[in-house]
Amino acid sequence: MLIKRFRPFFLHLFVWAFALCLTLYLPLDLTIVMIFTLPIIIIDLWLSFTLGLMLILPVQRTETEVPDHLVFEEHYNDEYPVRWLRTPIDDTKPLAILIHGWNSRALNMEGRSQVYLDSGYNVLLFEMRAHGGNLPVDHWAAMHVCHDFEKMMEHYSNNGWLKNGFIVHGHSMGGFIAQRGLRDELETSRHLKGVILESPVTSYSLINNRTCEVLRIPKVLHPWMMKRLLRHYNSMNQLQYQISDVEFLESPQWGLPDAPTLLVQAQNDKTLGQKHWKHLVEVHSTSDSNFTYHIVEKLKHSQERTNEGRDELILNWMKEESLIF
Repeated sequence: MLIKRFRPFFLHLFVWAFALCLTLYLPLDLTIVMIFTLPIIIIDLWLSFTLGLMLILPVQRTETEVPDHLVFEEHYNDEYPVRWLRTPIDDTKPLAILIHGWNSRALNMEGRSQVYLDSGYNVLLFEMRAHGGNLPVDHWAAMHVCHDFEKMMEHYSNNGWLKNGFIVHGHSMGGFIAQRGLRDELETSRHLKGVILESPVTSYSLINNRTCEVLRIPKVLHPWMMKRLLRHYNSMNQLQYQISDVEFLESPQWGLPDAPTLLVQAQNDKTLGQKHWKHLVEVHSTSDSNFTYHIVEKLKHSQERTNEGRDELILNWMKEESLIF
């Protein structure tokens, strides 16, 4: 699979090696050729190599013990066992679904779930593929997880878990998944009562730009690298996972759930910065939506299983939206 991820690099390496071999048979000064072409070759190979680096995989983690009050379940989608943890389902209660962030796990959302348990909800902690104790994958992308989530929402609906209404709390990448998987046109979204986005990802272009900064790629090349990465990604994936254009990967095209939405944003977000939440605020400012946001000073992007300030904001918002049962 590494060969597939780094295919552009190997292809460009082969082309440059072939071109240099041809120069041996031409009446050219090899020294002069190398002086002029070597910098171009190095830059081109580095940019090709970074495409593989951008398609990173989640860190593999060992299984952890599941608390007694949670039930572990899995259901296959496209031959992959999608997992979640949940409380025993009370048929008279609504459901709260929590989605963790990149390189995290479902169990890390347990602390956040307490406010929903106390508010009269069944709780389900969704786990992304290749995260937590999940099976590893050869290639990971947000679209894969969105497809998993949408299919599992159909499964939850068939089980009758959504009929009393449901809310979704997505953290970081989990917020990105939630926005896509709760689109108004999906049948499973008809009982959606509210969305809580905690320091969410709102644009994959912004993720790409940040990755380019880490890889020391000049800013002027960031849009070109995003388009190049998209072509590479599409070449690796089946049609159902492919992306038509860059704009598709950000709000509102990505998804804008038609339900009361609360953004709880860490003020000093060292992982995503400020551009993601500002983009979401701008999108909602131009749409007819029920949207509220709070910038929380004493909230970090991660390692916040419990945070009284965040939980108080969520609880007050739920009261205002009549989401306490």
